[in-house]
Amino acid sequence: MEKMNKIYLIAVLVLALLLINASLFYFYSKKPGTEETYNPTINPSDFTSNVDNKYFSLTPGKKMVYESVTQDGKERIEIYVMKETKKVMGVEATVVWDRVWLDGNLIEDTKDWYAQDKEGNVWYFGEDTMEVLNKRIVNKAGAWEVGVDGAKPGIIMKANPVPGDSYRQEYYKGVAEDAADVLALGETVTTKYKVLNNCLKTYDYSYLDSSAKEHKYYCPEVGFAVLEVSIESGERLELISVEYNAQPTPAEKLLGQLETKITEAEAREIALKEVPGKITDVAIETKLGKTAYVVEIVDSRNGVETDVIIDSETGEVLAVEN
Repeated sequence: MEKMNKIYLIAVLVLALLLINASLFYFYSKKPGTEETYNPTINPSDFTSNVDNKYFSLTPGKKMVYESVTQDGKERIEIYVMKETKKVMGVEATVVWDRVWLDGNLIEDTKDWYAQDKEGNVWYFGEDTMEVLNKRIVNKAGAWEVGVDGAKPGIIMKANPVPGDSYRQEYYKGVAEDAADVLALGETVTTKYKVLNNCLKTYDYSYLDSSAKEHKYYCPEVGFAVLEVSIESGERLELISVEYNAQPTPAEKLLGQLETKITEAEAREIALKEVPGKITDVAIETKLGKTAYVVEIVDSRNGVETDVIIDSETGEVLAVEN
């Protein structure tokens, strides 16, 4: 009889684990609305640039600084809420200046546009963004604006988020297709800034890049994200300071558009000859002491994500990294 009870207990435990795994698979693979059904209605009179959602509040003059140690070096991110607004699709949106430095060198400069509806949901209306290398603009491929070329707004933070909520954060087909699911409330988060309580935990992901999966934590004491953790690499981007009535780091003078002898189309062709598969991203970075294209490919032979690094001046394949 005792042996039968042990067998029964083991069977119950195995079944429970299978159910948990199935639930997690469903939760992490579901999508909040398809391309055909996602069509939010925007009435400008329902919106304000005064964003005061407790998890995502945008007070002009608020400056938040984050740090992360990545495989490429030390990143510093500064997010600054500007006093200016921008009218997008008839909606007056607050402008947020978001910049990224890698080892002290500016690599990304972005202006994001947010507005809050009358229910308290915060919507994302687009961004003017550019990648930078050695003070030259590499590209502006990630820029998009609601109402232009089919781009649609998304919710960046719900008014009253609860676990199980799932929503698109942005939609511009093939360029900006991020989404998020609410996982938990009441989380305690430890950052370099301080220990924060009653935080919201989300699972953020992209329809365009299967490796772009992370957990984010938003805390009422800050009114913004305080920690991002990559699910794939475990890298942490965490808040180190918050200031109010602050001034942003002065803008850097850029030297115009970066010119390369090898075009992006040529770099793609070279990369696919080296590694057959599907290209998921192309960027220009400093690699091995040279200006290079980094072409991300999901290898059709083994499903492994591979970076093909190509000299932007000569077309030489400098390295292939998994």
